[in-house]
Amino acid sequence: MNDRELKDLLLKYGNNTATEDEKSLLESWYLHHQESELPDYTLDERLQDAAAVRENLKRQFRIGRLISLPLRISAAACVLILLGLGGFYLVRNNVTKNELTATTHHDIPPGQNKAVLALANGQKIYITGIKKGIIYRQGALQVTRNNNGVLAYTINKSLIAPGNADNQGPAKYNTLSTPRGGQSSITLADGTVAYLDAQSSVRFPVDFSKSKERRVEVTGQVYFDVRHNASKPFRVDVKGQTIEDIGTVFNINAYDDEPVIKTTLISGGIKITRGNSTATLRPGQQAITVADKTNIRVKETDTEEVTAWKNGYFLFNNEKLESIMRKISRWYDVDIVYPQDQNTNVEYWGSITRYDNVSKVLKMLEITGDVKFRIEGKKIFIEKK
Repeated sequence: MNDRELKDLLLKYGNNTATEDEKSLLESWYLHHQESELPDYTLDERLQDAAAVRENLKRQFRIGRLISLPLRISAAACVLILLGLGGFYLVRNNVTKNELTATTHHDIPPGQNKAVLALANGQKIYITGIKKGIIYRQGALQVTRNNNGVLAYTINKSLIAPGNADNQGPAKYNTLSTPRGGQSSITLADGTVAYLDAQSSVRFPVDFSKSKERRVEVTGQVYFDVRHNASKPFRVDVKGQTIEDIGTVFNINAYDDEPVIKTTLISGGIKITRGNSTATLRPGQQAITVADKTNIRVKETDTEEVTAWKNGYFLFNNEKLESIMRKISRWYDVDIVYPQDQNTNVEYWGSITRYDNVSKVLKMLEITGDVKFRIEGKKIFIEKK
């Protein structure tokens, strides 16, 4: 959508000649920007967000149908979701505008950039609220943070003399961890970037020069963009398996409350080793392993669904309610309470930004499902309609 098209759409809206879809588009844009202007955003962050919105406007809008399975919903109850402006719009013949925009006295804000950096000496640095600049420096090591909250490790080799303590002894490890309701990212000393979802961690050596390999450990969900170096392989240890990059971007989902470990290759190649089993993936493939078994199952997968969390939205592709609620629990830092007789096998398809309050996500699920939600403090109760 260019500037002229946007202007025409605004004129049509003002003249009351816009279609329902066009009205919904403009209204969702307005609501998104009203609610996303957080007071702690820096000017640079606002400009970057504006640039991202402009890029999304240029794309052809991808509209999909949100379906609750089994298929028992009439055409009049179908819901359309627009992803592209960071929000969603709903068009349903039997849903009034007041129903869709209703707010609740009990709501929970989305997660944010926050993490804890644990240093080798036991010191902990709480990242939330720290502005850009140097957050830690010792000897040749310097840790900085930019406007987007990305940490970066750099080693000034010129400061490491042959007799310097930084050049002696075993490698020192740091750990970056996010709580429920948090996310973070870090550029390691070799240039590899790790993006951490809520309730995740990555343990890594401060300097990779002391070893013939680059080995890190993770928990939770982490997306890696690896700086490939054939002479010094990058390896990730997670729950008894090792993933080795071959010029790679990949995602690991290994939460304790998930039934399986999923490793998805976005680009390049990776080799996975678990016990005596090995598998080499090509882009678009996912390796699935179970905690108490050594076999590795490989299948084709939707990488957009896998990486949606990193790109700022939820994407449900025939996903069961229980799986969806685990994601909501981690990101919004809430506990989920199910009724004893609740059917959690109902599946959903759709997408919505991760940066709205939880009530909007729950409303999306309520509209086409047979459940409703009640928020009390830091708990979400699931009830039958």
